[in-house]
Amino acid sequence: MANIHGDLLATENGYKMCDLYLAAFFQAAGCTIKRTTRDPKKVYFHFENNDIVGRLKDNYFLRQAPVDALTYADNVKSLKSLCASLMASEPRRA
Repeated sequence: MANIHGDLLATENGYKMCDLYLAAFFQAAGCTIKRTTRDPKKVYFHFENNDIVGRLKDNYFLRQAPVDALTYADNVKSLKSLCASLMASEPRRA
């Protein structure tokens, strides 16, 4: 895995991150979370690796990414709820 920016990691299958706000932005821009994983302290969001995600990531960190504010706010709330639920559950054993 390569560290792209902060906690955004490039994997062989796409991007993995624990940045809830970036994940909410990706969702607001039309990307779908493929799955979530967790460790004892963090929830990770997994997205496909495609040109759209790469461009969105660049625009997000350059502060040049327009997005619908209400959709973004709704996604932040939903992901916070998801994280709370996942962190309250027992971790899965591999």
